[in-house]
Amino acid sequence: MPGLLLSSIQRFDLSTGISEAGWNALHSNAARANLVLPHAEKVFGRQKFTPKIDATEQLWLAYSQPGTSKISLVLSCTEGPLGKYPLFIIPTIPIADFTPELIESSTEALCSALLDEPGFRKERVFSIFSVEIITEAFALTWERLTGIGRIKKPYYSAFFSVCTESTLIRQQRPPRPSEDVILEPRLAVEQDADEIAKLCRDFAAPPDPFTLSEEKAGKEARLLIANKSVWVLEIKKRKEEPENEKPEIATIVAATRKSEGIATISKVYTPKKWRGKGCAEILVRHACIELLEKYKEIVLYVGVELGSAKTVYGRVGFQGLDDESPLSERWLEIGFDQDKVELGHW
Repeated sequence: MPGLLLSSIQRFDLSTGISEAGWNALHSNAARANLVLPHAEKVFGRQKFTPKIDATEQLWLAYSQPGTSKISLVLSCTEGPLGKYPLFIIPTIPIADFTPELIESSTEALCSALLDEPGFRKERVFSIFSVEIITEAFALTWERLTGIGRIKKPYYSAFFSVCTESTLIRQQRPPRPSEDVILEPRLAVEQDADEIAKLCRDFAAPPDPFTLSEEKAGKEARLLIANKSVWVLEIKKRKEEPENEKPEIATIVAATRKSEGIATISKVYTPKKWRGKGCAEILVRHACIELLEKYKEIVLYVGVELGSAKTVYGRVGFQGLDDESPLSERWLEIGFDQDKVELGHW
């Protein structure tokens, strides 16, 4: 049985590269593959990124049903500038095609292939993120095969959402926070690095398990700015400001995963002081308008329980934000016993 399971797996790493079939599977599902495709393109020099990714832990596994050549799932076990990523598993066929038998056989094959990988340590798998049914099946199988228990409360339960030129709502404008201030949405510059670093660190504050040190937050901020991947909403007072008083940043929006035709908003954060005043909506809309000049679709994940965030994204034009939507697709991140694994970051 293990031999049959492993025969359905193709593996790719830095030395082998990704096969043409592997690239085609990712490119033909580019929106869903936003977690895997942009990183793979950066690793293999297919798109510019500062700095060049030179981390050596880069592994991809592609699952095809035995007897076929069509790839159904792509798993990534990779590392970025700030550390190791969770396992990401990307479905490359319609979710409706995943029968219970296919889910069981594919997750068993992927788990077995990882554990058979030379030098692979099971402690490396600190969490798994995929479509809900895939995550749940993989987590159960991994727990059974490794003895490392899954954490019952998911790290993240989210809707996968998409905005396009045809769904973008341009005309709505929320009220300004105050008549005494001017709101200026713009691409971030080097002078914003310290403030963006603080907001990145606040965004990843507990109970988020993937917290950032001051050093890593600073590194993330500089990378976002260097790659023109972060926008800020600056608050300027209308009245003359004291010389020592700088404008504040009320919101940041980052789009860090981009491939041909697809951009992903991966971070939206507003400090408590400015929440409830329409700041996030202003900046998300501004970022989307600029991104849609170059990309056909913008995708993001929004927490199932984050009602206010879903409202903001809905006002901008994102689709699939609840279970009633025909485009609804739930994704789930499950973590494993933190006493037995080595946490990374994403």
